Amino acid sequence: MGIFNELGRQVEQFKRTVQTTADENAAYRCRECDARFHTHHEQCPECGSTNLEPVTEE
Repeated sequence: MGIFNELGRQVEQFKRTVQTTADENAAYRCRECDARFHTHHEQCPECGSTNLEPVTEE
């Protein structure tokens, strides 16, 4: 069972890394909950707020 536990741990770490990278490169964010996403929405898919803004590159 040890190999499967280690493999599961590595997969979870990879998923977190991918999500973090995707969030960092998102084009839009919600000012209310700071959710980030790549396409324009009328309201936040996470909290429903309409207080959205494009992410500006510094």
